[in-house]
Amino acid sequence: MTLEIRYVSPPPITTVNCLIEINGPIKRRAEVFAGEVPGQIVIRDGNEFLGFRRKPNEDVHIYDVERAVGVRGDLAFDPRILGLSDIMPCDVTVKDCLWYEEDDELTVMGSEGAGEVNLWRVKAIRGDTSSEYWVEEPSFRVHRRITETPFKVTVIESEFDPSDPKLPFPRRVIASRKFKMPAEQADLEWVYTVNELETDVDVPSERFTLASMDLPVNTAVVDYRINRIVGYWDGEGLSEKPAYSGERPVARSEPVIAASDQSEPERHWRRWLLIVANVVVVLGILIFIWWRRR
Repeated sequence: MTLEIRYVSPPPITTVNCLIEINGPIKRRAEVFAGEVPGQIVIRDGNEFLGFRRKPNEDVHIYDVERAVGVRGDLAFDPRILGLSDIMPCDVTVKDCLWYEEDDELTVMGSEGAGEVNLWRVKAIRGDTSSEYWVEEPSFRVHRRITETPFKVTVIESEFDPSDPKLPFPRRVIASRKFKMPAEQADLEWVYTVNELETDVDVPSERFTLASMDLPVNTAVVDYRINRIVGYWDGEGLSEKPAYSGERPVARSEPVIAASDQSEPERHWRRWLLIVANVVVVLGILIFIWWRRR
């Protein structure tokens, strides 16, 4: 899936283009292409994450779900929650978004038409929070979701491709979060656009490894679960020490210029310079002695 994420509010408007790849339920790869923001890669394999930002002197971070917070964790989300959540946390599932078996009250409000599509309006209540869904039948695609808490209202509108009624993913999602006390926090708005979607692709397992991240040589790999550097990328794998790529330094015990490296005329020239210097010193001493005795 190639996805465009447009952060509309708060300003400035920022557009991020990324590629989302999945292989089964536990392998995900999200790559942000450099543009208005630096490039970034997040790879998830079960409970292990690899994260790297394409900035000078950056390290590869290894972490788990508990540390997968903020932008780096949001990237490795399950694409099936697109249109169900305004942000994309890496650990959120469809079941979490629909409050399945976790609501205090569930009510079918009735049927509503949206063009040629028949939607069922469902309202769920959990504590002091309510969530309403407009669900298409029989595909169960969610066209709209409104979640309200005592502090904010979140609205998610999804547009689907009318030519493919079986496609579960929306082609465009507009999500907004409005706070009831805007003086305390600015409203938020995102637009997600699916530019390309391939559902029957077998992504090679190599795409979920360090080798797929196009790392600079000598990039440190830091495991934040144990707070240690576990190696340095040498172009093929991890090494215990950085690979030195500069000129070999000269050891103190070695002559800076070996005699065998000098040409024959150069050796003669150096010898004559030494003789002339000695003659000048001797003449200087003789002149000084003569001047003192006269």
